[in-house]
Amino acid sequence: MTRTFALALLLAAFSGERAAAADLTAPSKIDAVTVYRGWARVTRLVRVEVGPGDTRLLLQGLPAGLDDDSVRVDGKGTARARVGGVSVERITQAELSLPEVRAAEARVEALQGEDRSLEDKVAQAKARARFAESLRASYSEERSKNLAVRGVSAREWADLMAFVEGQLEAAASDGRRAEAGRRELARKVAAARAELEKLQAKRSGTSAQVAVELNAERGGSLELAVSYLVQNAGWRPVWDARLDPESGALELALLGEVSQRTGEDWTESRLAVSTAEPGRGLAVPELASRWLERAHPVAPARGELRRDYPAAAAAAPMKAMAVMEKQVEEVADLEPEQAEATMGLLAATWTTPRRETIDGAGRSRTVPLARHALKAIVTRVAAPRGDTTAYLTATLTNDTGVPFLPGQARISLGDEFVGRAPLAATPPGGELKLAFGADPRLELERRVVERRHETAGLLGGDHVWRYHVRTTVKNRYAVATTLTLLDLVPVSRDEAIKVKLLDGSTPATSEDPDRPGVKRWELKLGPRETRVVELRYEVRYPKDFPIQGLE
Repeated sequence: MTRTFALALLLAAFSGERAAAADLTAPSKIDAVTVYRGWARVTRLVRVEVGPGDTRLLLQGLPAGLDDDSVRVDGKGTARARVGGVSVERITQAELSLPEVRAAEARVEALQGEDRSLEDKVAQAKARARFAESLRASYSEERSKNLAVRGVSAREWADLMAFVEGQLEAAASDGRRAEAGRRELARKVAAARAELEKLQAKRSGTSAQVAVELNAERGGSLELAVSYLVQNAGWRPVWDARLDPESGALELALLGEVSQRTGEDWTESRLAVSTAEPGRGLAVPELASRWLERAHPVAPARGELRRDYPAAAAAAPMKAMAVMEKQVEEVADLEPEQAEATMGLLAATWTTPRRETIDGAGRSRTVPLARHALKAIVTRVAAPRGDTTAYLTATLTNDTGVPFLPGQARISLGDEFVGRAPLAATPPGGELKLAFGADPRLELERRVVERRHETAGLLGGDHVWRYHVRTTVKNRYAVATTLTLLDLVPVSRDEAIKVKLLDGSTPATSEDPDRPGVKRWELKLGPRETRVVELRYEVRYPKDFPIQGLE
């Protein structure tokens, strides 16, 4: 019966003299990986048979950059054993060669040998063709000189021509087959070299070897789980948002884009991504005293940045651009799968529903994590003075119980992809707003019906401009919709300039407190309804008082 034993990282004390532990090298396989922001914990499984006494189990070929202090060992088996210690050693390539590299090198050499053979065949075919041509030329020349001695019959000449043509055709056919073979072989050589370069890129100057010291009171089988932290791995959240504008149904899917350059492939592994950050928060912050004293101004050197504008601030826009460029990377199409989400005290973890393979040379993979069906309040906003397009906005409450992580969102309206937009971090219970681009089912037309100038007052002392703007909104939906319509009336900054709203204007719902003169109309449109908004105003200013800003 299999018994489970705890393999803690402690030194076991044994009395009396002990024989040197026997080294046992066993292959291991990556079983599970948890990816953090910049780190990953890799868990390898190894199955061995041990006899009674001391055994030094070696796991070779691990990444040289693994964190020595992060190594953990656990396991179970029929053997009754304890862990006497765990150590990490660095092995140079001179001490440890990789069989797969040697095999790849041998394959490249074999393919190159085949290519040389085909190259020889091409040369032979060309030589054969030259010989046939020279035979025909020399025979023709010799017979022409000796026609007086012996004539050439038609049959003899035909046999010669048939022989030469046959040789030329056979040489050309052999040459074509050899050239085609070389072209196909060139592709195989390129693929073999790429595989060899990939393997060589994964080989650093050194690799790590984990040695687990075991002491078994009773021999038997063991299954060990050895885990360790490695750098050069991470993930970022990406989103897929799909909105049905008629019903307000919003499907929000979370995906994780995982990539790593640890030098080892995570093949068919149980993959999890976590918001935890190992190593963060271990140092408690402290504040130093701040002293005030009389300043001694120093003129900045020519070409230097001012002291109140540090270099970090100058670099910030470039860093922001780099982040934006990284965020607009392509998002893979979603699978109808969801990861298992676990909420801890400080972090959330998603475990993928199936095993995944992540290339160790930096190629990223996008995996589905979560899918949420939400109800959104859909609104449209239009400012036809500059753009006669109505834009969709969805407002929703995060009632999923898990936080929405900040990331880039792929925005779709129904089945149509419309673009990408940033999605802000939203805690459970928080409110999120997302823009979904233009809504073609709301048609707007803004027309300046009247723009009239006249003079008023005694002796024509004042200029008066009267405006009449008409905006027509057509709802092409078969259901009721709402639209926030924006337009403006100019605002005077001089007492001599008078602006007045005229009768006949459609009353605005409100005015933007942060932008004087910008008026809002909250329009509730019935199915297929057409609505007209009228705006009339006049601008009056004295004669010989030039102004600017009129429409």
